[in-house]
Formats: sequence, structure tokens, C-alpha cells
Amino acid sequence: MKLSTRDSGSTIALCAAIATLALLSACTSAPKAAGADAVSGPSPAGGVVPSITSDIAPETGAGRTLVVYFSQGSATKRVAEDLALVYGADTERIIEKKARAGGFFGFMGAGADSSMGRATPIQAPKADPSAYDRVIVCTPVWAWRLSPPVRSWLKLMKGRLPRAAFVEVSAGTAPEKIVAMMEAASGKKADAYAGFVQGDFDEGNRAAYLGKIRALVEGFRGP
Repeated sequence: MKLSTRDSGSTIALCAAIATLALLSACTSAPKAAGADAVSGPSPAGGVVPSITSDIAPETGAGRTLVVYFSQGSATKRVAEDLALVYGADTERIIEKKARAGGFFGFMGAGADSSMGRATPIQAPKADPSAYDRVIVCTPVWAWRLSPPVRSWLKLMKGRLPRAAFVEVSAGTAPEKIVAMMEAASGKKADAYAGFVQGDFDEGNRAAYLGKIRALVEGFRGP
């Protein structure tokens, strides 16, 4: 049977949709699945832990620092708050205007937005990064890509960032990949960057977590 042009187009579209759903399903699988990235839903960050300043001395002479982050769960939030304590920084939490559903369809929608490079609407930021000496921007990774709310903030602040450090939290995506996306969105070359994976937040892996915080701090020193 010969398909009409319209039928052929519908068939192609259906196949593309199925392929996309399969890809996004793989990208938004359970947090600890092998090869999966950080999911779009809440990410675990372990239980109660000592203050970061009990292990890492606060930075002095660093000037004014702003830590900006988006986090639906606790992992990216924890990294941002620990860095804010180390730097004595102000914090700005990015708030997405879009209400996201939970469960499978919430994951799929978030994965689609991220995969397509969308910059979703966010609430108006309160802090002006150009008023600071340095800014640290922290993002979760959705479907192996920069999260849409952080992309929105970076695009909004393009040309207004001082010295910048970029931080990503994922289940194993190469930090360089996400940092490149952050640099493209902001037009700002990172002075330092770090990548955290879910295992870093396990109680028994605190040394690895602290090591990454220290490396970022040391890499971000200088004029």
C-alpha cells in the first residue's frame, strides 16, 4: 500500500516522537541507574553533615561574592550553600515560573526542555551580578544538558558577569560539556569550574566532596 505524503509525514513524526521519548526516558531514569544523568526531580544530598567551614577555612580578601543556583531537590542547593559559607557570599536562588508536574511526565517535560536548549521563564532576579567581584553559578544537569532555568539566568545576565565559576551537579556528565553550554549562554569564560556527581554526597564520600570544593576555591583565587 502506498502512503500519501500526509500519511508519510505523520509516520515520520510518530517515529521521531517515539525515538525522542525513548531517549528522554533513558536520560530521566532513576538517579542511581548506570550511565544516567541527574534527573529533573529532587536529587538526594545525604543526611545531616558537618558545616563546610569545619573542614575548609573561609576565604578572606575575595571581595564580594554572589552564589546563584537552581535546585529542585537538595544536591545543587547543598553545593551552593556550602560555597556561600566558604566565601561569606550572598545567594540568589533561581525560581522557575513554569510549574512542573511530578512523576514520569514531569521528567519527560523537563528532559525535553533541556534537550531542546530552551530557556524557560524565571522570576526576576533580585541581585545584580555586576555589583560583585565574583559570581558562582550552580546548575543541575537534565538530560545531559544545562538546566533551562539556569540557561535563562545566564542569558539574562549576558555581559554583566564579573569573574565567574561554573558548577554542575550530575550523575556523570563531563563537567566540560556543561561548562561550555554555560559559557555560550552567558558569553563569559569560566575562571574556574567543578563537577559533582551523586556519589559525592554519600556519607562515606565526604573526602571526595571536600576535595572538589577545595579545588574550585583554589582555582578561583587570583585577580
